[in-house]
Amino acid sequence: MTVLQLVPNQFLRKWRQVPSSTGGQLLPFTIPSLAAKILKEHGVPYRDDKIMEEIAVWQSLNEVRSNLQFFAPIAHYPGFVKELQWLFRQMDLGEKVLGKLPVRGRSELELLHQKYHECLAQHNVLDGPGQIGRAIPLASLTSIVKEASEIELIGLGDLSPLETEFIQAVAGGRKIRHTWSSVEEAVLEVRAAEDPYEEVETMGLAIRKQLEQGLSPEDIGVAFPNPRMYMPIIIPIFERLQIPWRMPAQSLRSTPLGKAVLTLLVGELEGWHKHHLELLTVPGWGFPFELTLEEHRVLRLAPPLKGLPAWREYLTSYPGWGRVLEIITAGGQGFITKPVKEHVHSLRSVLSFLEPEKWFTVDVEQWALLVKSWDGLWTILDNLDDCNWEAAPSQFVLLLESLMESYQIRPRRSFQDRLSIISVDELGAHTYRQLYAGGLVEGQFPSQRNAHWLTKEKAHADAQSLYERLIGSADEVFMYYPETDRDGKLNLPASVLPKAQGSSITDTRQRRHTPSLFLGDGFLQDSAIKQAVQDRILKEGLSTSQLNIYARCPYQFFCTYVLGVEPHEEDTLELTPSREGSIIHKVLCNFWQTYLNASLPSLDEAQIRIEQIMQEEYHKEGQSPAERVISQLRLFVRNDLTLVEQGFRPQYLEMPFRGLAIPTEEGPVELRGIIDRIDLNSQGDYVLYDYKTGGAPTLTEILSGGDVQIATYLLAAKHLFPQARNVGVAYYLTRDTRRVGIFRREFHKQLMVRGGKNCLGDEDFLKLIDFFQETIQGLLTRIFNGEFPIRPSSTSLCRYCPYQGICRKEGTVNGF
Repeated sequence: MTVLQLVPNQFLRKWRQVPSSTGGQLLPFTIPSLAAKILKEHGVPYRDDKIMEEIAVWQSLNEVRSNLQFFAPIAHYPGFVKELQWLFRQMDLGEKVLGKLPVRGRSELELLHQKYHECLAQHNVLDGPGQIGRAIPLASLTSIVKEASEIELIGLGDLSPLETEFIQAVAGGRKIRHTWSSVEEAVLEVRAAEDPYEEVETMGLAIRKQLEQGLSPEDIGVAFPNPRMYMPIIIPIFERLQIPWRMPAQSLRSTPLGKAVLTLLVGELEGWHKHHLELLTVPGWGFPFELTLEEHRVLRLAPPLKGLPAWREYLTSYPGWGRVLEIITAGGQGFITKPVKEHVHSLRSVLSFLEPEKWFTVDVEQWALLVKSWDGLWTILDNLDDCNWEAAPSQFVLLLESLMESYQIRPRRSFQDRLSIISVDELGAHTYRQLYAGGLVEGQFPSQRNAHWLTKEKAHADAQSLYERLIGSADEVFMYYPETDRDGKLNLPASVLPKAQGSSITDTRQRRHTPSLFLGDGFLQDSAIKQAVQDRILKEGLSTSQLNIYARCPYQFFCTYVLGVEPHEEDTLELTPSREGSIIHKVLCNFWQTYLNASLPSLDEAQIRIEQIMQEEYHKEGQSPAERVISQLRLFVRNDLTLVEQGFRPQYLEMPFRGLAIPTEEGPVELRGIIDRIDLNSQGDYVLYDYKTGGAPTLTEILSGGDVQIATYLLAAKHLFPQARNVGVAYYLTRDTRRVGIFRREFHKQLMVRGGKNCLGDEDFLKLIDFFQETIQGLLTRIFNGEFPIRPSSTSLCRYCPYQGICRKEGTVNGF
């Protein structure tokens, strides 16, 4: 009896290495590979091109965009293209998704689906369902199918209507058997671990021991309900333990070449800020050649310029920057709305500067990754060559980014036996000697998926049958679950598991705490480190600037406060922007110190005095003030005198405060800081100012709690002057005299500010103070919980952040 076996793709190689127990000579197939063989045998011409399939979705959306109404509000989001890919595949597989959509969306989806297939036909491409559908009428005429007396489906779960029809056509009335690989009496053991890190560490040590005792990696299986979620933990632990395993593929977008190309295009879109140049020249991230230390330093000390002409004027005298600017110039030529194929032509001219031979690398694997990335990028561009629809620059960037994210670069091939890490629901088509299954907690095993947002469909898994497949997949099955998740929250073992044998891990050995600073998705999991951070804050308090760093970017706070990483500053004879800012603060303090109890100076006297103080303070640093700084402060003091003459006069300078206690559930946290300037009027009302020599947060950031520095000053002032009335607080910009903050509406004329969202009535002003208090309490709670995501309140913060080389947050297209 000759049996034709159909198996899941992830086990095809294993089944082809094992002789058939039935004595038949037919090689096992997957459903897609059998369909492809049938089409090949009958000479059906077609292209199997995943890139073109995704391009066809983009093209179909572009062609009907103007006719969309139901999908119009979301059609411009890149995620909508991924959603369409899934919907098109479900429709082509025969699933009844169309009838589950809202009525208004059905006709639009049908139109999009029709355009998608027209595009595929235009390029002679058959997607996966298309190949299966085309093979159905040819199945019974194929030689390999004629040889089979029986069809065996091994480990194949629920099949779509199209797949079922295909198998029936292949069988042609012959017997179809559904089987699962299974061990009759497996040795089972359930092991509890403290958290996912200990869980993977324990699994890794057990696997390492088995490998040293001679067990082949191919005989060992590793499975998780969601392997992707565990990868950040698995990769470093398995690498350290030298466990041979099949690494997951890497997207082209995340390679150095992919990052360099996307940053180049995004920089052109956003007008070339400092952070774009820093990302393009970070070693291992950006352009292929290295800059000298001096060339890196000149950018680090550069002012916040914007636009390629300004940067060219500032950097062109440095050879390394000359090469960078040459590439940038080439990339920006003709970056306008035009056909996609013309965008491709422009990008190809830029890639001539980035050929693999020009990249600096001494690592063979990095070189291989670079060559594969290069080939992948050119493959994408070749597919886009025939696209005639017009795309704005931002749309082209999104298209290219999506295609690069989908293009997967496989790790290097190896003849060494390696173990595989798969999803638990993929088990059932192969048996191992030993299986290590982790993450078996309630809610994950089986996975509880939310209903689809559009079709309202929800996938259901049979927990008991899934468990039976799990325990039947190896002679020895070791099932693990973490007692807490990465956030420190308690887990329950999956209800289908037998009682955990805690003695194997938790009861017979002393817990050994290994500090872990791994953030994963932005949450610090190590409870001991979180407790240490909490204890330190409760004991020492926080400065206003430290708290504001957290409000504006939690990850920057993590780098400075938790890790204690100090920004690298090279020794230089020139003034850094931060040092120059400190000098200007001191100049303004000394200037007003002269007139606190004296009559106001005339305009000429004030400008002479401010320049005199500037010369003195800069001389102490061995420097002379630049003409732009002199001009800025002369303008500032002129406008400042006009403001003071309206009735509010500086009374306190560099006013320190301590002991501002913010209540939290863990205890009060004391905040401290220094208020640059407090102006009073004759009735004792006061306004607070904080000088800014660079940029300032926006009013929206202040009102929403995205910036809390002057909010903290408001709270502190209530304790400093309990009987007086605060009428405003603002950032005071020295370069253009703007004041960004909030004021009581009745004083806006006296304070010379325009009425608007920044001017509030008394009741709203007091409500805002209460809101600031709640916001600060919320920030402290998040710090205590270990929440440090890379989530800046504004992308402009990244341009001047000294920790870009650590977080490597990529530029994105604004508004998308």
